[in-house]
Amino acid sequence: MENLSKILGLDLGLRRIGAAVAEGETIASLETIETENREEALGLILKICREEEINKIVLGLSKNGSDENEDMVRSFALELNKHIDLPIEYVDETLTSKEAERILKDIKVDPRSKDYKKEIDRISAKLILEQYLNQ
Repeated sequence: MENLSKILGLDLGLRRIGAAVAEGETIASLETIETENREEALGLILKICREEEINKIVLGLSKNGSDENEDMVRSFALELNKHIDLPIEYVDETLTSKEAERILKDIKVDPRSKDYKKEIDRISAKLILEQYLNQ
């Protein structure tokens, strides 16, 4: 049987990072990494890459976002590249958070709930992968 490539999709934020994995056309939300410590976040992502046997990383990059956000995403990618030899690609993540909010509203998740923002990040990572696979 053919070995399917596994892709890690990340929705990077300053406090939280949404993570999802695609294997073939199947996408699963993994988790939301909550930390403001970039080195800790990096370590957790590297651990996911090893455990899930990831072949490629896709980072969401807002095309009409701030230069600050783009700089943060690109510098994080450079940092990742120092520690792991995997291809890193970017996909436009514009409106993924809005779409994630709509999905949560449709399934009646209370925006005041404790895990609401974590869910948005997880779903956004999944949407980033969907967008990448549909390119």
